[in-house]
Formats: sequence, structure tokens, C-alpha cells
Amino acid sequence: MQQSVMAGVVCALLVVGVVPVQAAVLDLNEASVGELADVQGVGPVQAERIVLHRQTVGGFESIDELDSVWGLGPRTVQRLRPHVLVRPD
Repeated sequence: MQQSVMAGVVCALLVVGVVPVQAAVLDLNEASVGELADVQGVGPVQAERIVLHRQTVGGFESIDELDSVWGLGPRTVQRLRPHVLVRPD
């Protein structure tokens, strides 16, 4: 009985297919430290620096401004680009 139920579940998954879930794109002016730290390649220290910079300068106007966050180099900024955006006011 259990084998037939399991076989049914497997068949259903094969028919329906598995759809990959795309991570949400985060707004640099709204994202929390935790949300930013969840982005691959960004740790909690870098996420904290991004939020601190945002609070200090009053927000980001473009993704390019990440370059001015202490400890974020061009490679990190490039890695972040697909995952973040800056919405106009």
C-alpha cells in the first residue's frame, strides 16, 4: 500500500514537473539586513554595511552606489546586480 502511494506521488511530480522558484529582487532602499544577507555571496557583515550606508546617506539612487559601501568591491557589486534594484521615488 505504501509503495503504491509513493509511486503515485512520484508520478504526479513527474507529470506536474518541478518549477524552480526565482528569488525575489530586493530594493536596496527597503531590504533588511537579513534579506540582503540571504543573497548568495553577501554575508551578514556586508549586509549590515549596506543598510548602515543607506541610513547614513539617505538611500541609494542607483546600484552603482554600492561601490561606495565600505568593504564592497566591484566583484561583489557585480554579483549583487541581478538580485537588487533601486526603485525611483
